[in-house]
Amino acid sequence: MFDLLDDQRREFRDTLRAFCRKEVMPGAARRDAEAEYPAELVTRLAGMGLMGITIPEEFGGLGLDMVTQVLAMEEVAYADASLGSVFAGHYLGMETLRQFGSSEQRKRYLPGLAAGSLRVAFALTEPDAGSDISRIRTRATAGPDGWTLSGNKTFTSNARESDEIVVFAMTEPGAGFKGITAFLVASSADGLGFSAPIEKLGIRGEHAYEVSFDGVRVERGAVLGEPGGGGRIALEVLNSARIDVAALAGGVAMRALDLATGYASTRVQFGRPIRELQAIQLLLAEIDALVQSGRLHAYHAAALRDQGRDVRRAGSIAKYVASENCFKAVDRALQVHGGYGYVKESEIERLYRDCRIFRIYEGTSQIQLLTIAKLLARLHDENGTVV
Repeated sequence: MFDLLDDQRREFRDTLRAFCRKEVMPGAARRDAEAEYPAELVTRLAGMGLMGITIPEEFGGLGLDMVTQVLAMEEVAYADASLGSVFAGHYLGMETLRQFGSSEQRKRYLPGLAAGSLRVAFALTEPDAGSDISRIRTRATAGPDGWTLSGNKTFTSNARESDEIVVFAMTEPGAGFKGITAFLVASSADGLGFSAPIEKLGIRGEHAYEVSFDGVRVERGAVLGEPGGGGRIALEVLNSARIDVAALAGGVAMRALDLATGYASTRVQFGRPIRELQAIQLLLAEIDALVQSGRLHAYHAAALRDQGRDVRRAGSIAKYVASENCFKAVDRALQVHGGYGYVKESEIERLYRDCRIFRIYEGTSQIQLLTIAKLLARLHDENGTVV
């Protein structure tokens, strides 16, 4: 489909596709029903290098690019959106260390994160602070030997399954966005507690938790970047994460297209397969257009990031278009299935529940539109044109 698929990327995708179709897809429905964390599959995919796709080879990663990571996320999400979301959560924390960790921190943590022997989570959202991160209430107080953290986080993916957690806390109360600092906290630290996995509508195999910090002490060397720089770190990392979400949405949408096309080819009504009926043809064509346009935006944003370009606008557009298109594509695919798409035994029913989160996490669709609008105005003011 894409000129970006050179021989190396195509070989990588085909190997991963074969594994996911054979090993991941068969158990996806059961894992969803039982809300089972796919621990064995995470380990096996880590052995294939998926934990460290963009980590430089000097730290044990594959040393590949964001375009290749998008390929990987599509293939995993096609087979199981929950498993794809597990990797997306890991990438959030890992990317924070890759971009903003000190030389010592990168040497200490990146090899294990790339190999999968270490896992990392990303704790930003709080009960009263979602898109407006300046409202976070988790506090970090400086002491002679380090920092003490107190507060609560929610919707923290992979928290209990991870060895380390990137935590954002307020170190200068009243300073808002500029008062936030990022820390790396061991998940085994005294005073750190986890809820049971939060019950969710979809992506049930990916576990998210409420995390509490009751006087958790960390060393001064646990700071990522500079004190007060955590807000900027969070936004920079989320720029990349939105491309990952677009890739997840693309994978689920691709699966919906295949399911709808397959069903329409075998379901017979009025003496012929329903794909020969114009009403069904229109639905299938709409799904195809939605899938391809969403994927194109994801690959475009990934390619810009690989070039070192500013991806705030492209990432938000990719996340918005791909997630909204995915939801529409799955909805149309369910329509093709008719009543059979609405029952629990149907795979399309699971996709319908799974895809709803893409329009919410890493910034809602409305937040993406606001971001795009602000950047659009800035481009016009600076250049007199936006194209």
